[in-house]
Amino acid sequence: MGSFVVRMGRSMLGSAVLIAAVAALALAYTSSGGASRESLVAEMLSNFILVLGIQIFIGNTGVLSFGHMAFAQIAAYATAVVAIPLAAKAKALPDIPFGLDNVHMNPFAATAFAVVVTVIIGALLGVAVSRAKGLAPTMITLALLFVVDQLVKNWKELTRGAGGLSGIPRIEGNGWLYVGALVALITAHFFQETRIGRFSIATREDELAAPALGIRLFTSRYVAWVVSIGLTALGGSLRAQSLGSVNPKQFTLDAGILVLVMLVVGGMRTISGAVLGTVLITAGNELFRQLGDPERLDIERFPDLFLGLAMLLTMVLRPEGILGDHDLAGWLRRKMYRRAEVTPTPAVVGTRPLTAREVEVVFGGFTALDGAALTVKPAEVVGLIGPNGAGKTTLFNVITGLVEEHAGSVRLGDDDLTTAGPVDVARSGLARTFQNLRLFQTLSVRENVALTALVAARHRAHRVRPDVDVLLDAAGLTEFADRSAGTLDYGNQRRLELIRAAALAPEYLLLDEPTSGMSDTESLAMVDSVRSIAALIGAGVLVIDHDLGFITRISDHIVVLNEGRVLAEGTPDQVRANPAVAEAYLGSQA
Repeated sequence: MGSFVVRMGRSMLGSAVLIAAVAALALAYTSSGGASRESLVAEMLSNFILVLGIQIFIGNTGVLSFGHMAFAQIAAYATAVVAIPLAAKAKALPDIPFGLDNVHMNPFAATAFAVVVTVIIGALLGVAVSRAKGLAPTMITLALLFVVDQLVKNWKELTRGAGGLSGIPRIEGNGWLYVGALVALITAHFFQETRIGRFSIATREDELAAPALGIRLFTSRYVAWVVSIGLTALGGSLRAQSLGSVNPKQFTLDAGILVLVMLVVGGMRTISGAVLGTVLITAGNELFRQLGDPERLDIERFPDLFLGLAMLLTMVLRPEGILGDHDLAGWLRRKMYRRAEVTPTPAVVGTRPLTAREVEVVFGGFTALDGAALTVKPAEVVGLIGPNGAGKTTLFNVITGLVEEHAGSVRLGDDDLTTAGPVDVARSGLARTFQNLRLFQTLSVRENVALTALVAARHRAHRVRPDVDVLLDAAGLTEFADRSAGTLDYGNQRRLELIRAAALAPEYLLLDEPTSGMSDTESLAMVDSVRSIAALIGAGVLVIDHDLGFITRISDHIVVLNEGRVLAEGTPDQVRANPAVAEAYLGSQA
């Protein structure tokens, strides 16, 4: 409960500061102007809500969407058909379906109705968007925009077609738009503070590492999608009530690109960036509209030139947006962070062995694994070695659910992990690192570890879970805790990846070439790091590495693969003395 109050307090404070700044700018702008300036502020505020809506999905998941304006359009029309007075509705829509001819709602109820209807539709369509990969989600959203546009233009009994609907009771002044903008800010801020919101950010940073740490891509993206549709619907509804009418021309692809430019220019990964981009693009768009007036320059579609230049300059000079990762919410999170007092709890060593038996994997006509097997006992360190192409990483990937075996089995004690995917494998008790570093680069060092700790709190609660700051201390990374992970030197990035995996409170750490690219001195230091971190969480270790010195110093037992089969295994001394290993692994002259 205390954590919820703190997170909500941060969200409220950050939102209040940003809305106050926007209100101050708007007040200064409208203090010496007429109704046209008030209208521009109203347009900015409705765009503000729309931009924050798409930021929750695009900014947090990294999945580009062109279709959010379709849901703003659905909400706008849903508002219109229940808010227009009955007499006016009878004239404009004499054949309106679903019994809506006798429905009339006040502005608040109409807004709530529109948001609910739009969220239901969005939630159904969001299943396809959230399951798709690569470019597919973006194309699905673009298709949705075109489909909704055609439905609106041709379902005349409900929408009156391309002519649109008028007679919607207008909201007087911009007060409700400010309220809507504040609601959008609080929602966006709080979503980033929630467990699922932080998981969404992890999927944005690395689609392979997140599942390997127990984070399900579909769930986090789907929730982000639904929440974003809710805010987009709010923006569409309030825009319709602000204008008093709704028309398909208000929700075209061009309108969607305008909102997207606002997000990109300010910085899509942060809420502060979304706010800044909305203000700057709204002001710039209006300035170029006035400059392109026939009485001035008579340049057709001059605002489009501004939008193109703004996007081009941003992509060339500042691809991450003007603010990049600088954010008021992040600053507050760092300033308000207080290290918890933690009573050290001795680690409890697991009791279940990790076993792989008779594993076979075939890629096309190539046999990568041919009956490979190994066993790792609790608290034991097992090294897996072999020449290039021996199948070491393939076996690793089979054990962690990234590669499906054609035969064989993988078990953790009595639990069969043979058909389990990466998420279920991680939640069962296996945490891995990767040969090529896969950190959440733009997140801070502490946030990288804290994300995995969140998974552990839900799915590994039966294990002793070391505090995030304790892990940072153990890796010597406390002084870098607030730095972006991508700014660390290579050795510290490797240590961060190690403790990020350890934060899952696994029974086994699976390390894929943890000393790759390291000097001899750094490799020697990594021996101590791996052993101390494993002891801290009571975990066994399975490690791949080409550095024989590292492997022999760290391992209790070594398994040698060659051509997908186990060539030899035993203690480091036994393996070193095996002539078959020397021939296959070290070469005939070794």
